[in-house]
Amino acid sequence: MTKPAAKTQNKRLTVLGPQDEFPFECHAGLPCFTRCCRDITIFLTPYDVLRMKNALHRSSGEFLSAYTVTMIGDNGLPIVVLKMGEDEEKSCPFVTNRGCSIYSDRPWACRIYPLKPETTKITEKAGKSYYSVMDVPFCGGLRSEKVHGLSAWIEQQGIPVYHEMEALFKKITTNERLSQEKITNKKIQEMVYMACYDLDRFRRFVMESTFLERFEVEPEAVERLKTDDTALYRFAIQWLEYGLLAQHVLKVRPSVMAAKKQELGVE
Repeated sequence: MTKPAAKTQNKRLTVLGPQDEFPFECHAGLPCFTRCCRDITIFLTPYDVLRMKNALHRSSGEFLSAYTVTMIGDNGLPIVVLKMGEDEEKSCPFVTNRGCSIYSDRPWACRIYPLKPETTKITEKAGKSYYSVMDVPFCGGLRSEKVHGLSAWIEQQGIPVYHEMEALFKKITTNERLSQEKITNKKIQEMVYMACYDLDRFRRFVMESTFLERFEVEPEAVERLKTDDTALYRFAIQWLEYGLLAQHVLKVRPSVMAAKKQELGVE
């Protein structure tokens, strides 16, 4: 049995739990179709970039140069934003009269619509994901009689894998060590940008530098990193954990350690 959505103290906000339902539909028959794809700020996650650049058969560098703008967040870490078109409506570069041209690989922000994640002390204590429905006056789909169960909708939209990949990213962005002081070092900012967003450049860094001479990486893992972008992204996060957070998630080769000790005069 579907539970009624829980009301918060803000009467305008209804928080949806896993068993709740909400009204929505989106199709070309609605007069508002694709209006939400215009004049909007879409922040891209690293996994968004991975999926979108592969859908377009572009390298990460080509995709980032052609379709994104990079800003620096309050914590000093790079943020990637989808570049809107220069037409009067500032349209998404991937929207057409028939809808999204990369629909199967559309970014998380589009995939989750019309839901918005809600985090409160109550939801954190419950250890579950809760959402509210966005208040978008022009969206006719929100007035639909068609309803969706929240949990089923999340699965149907392919959101779980995005949440899984974002959890990896948050190991870096929400780490207390990095939040204590704003990052101003340009090399660190570039390091994070390459590892999180410019994956093809990170792959070259791993394969063509002395990286594999310094770190022990299983041969099978090296082969995966050559072709599997998701495995490469996971490895990139480990590299950031090692380099930025001093976590022992990568193993330095004994010969490298011995040479370093000799250089420092350490027994």
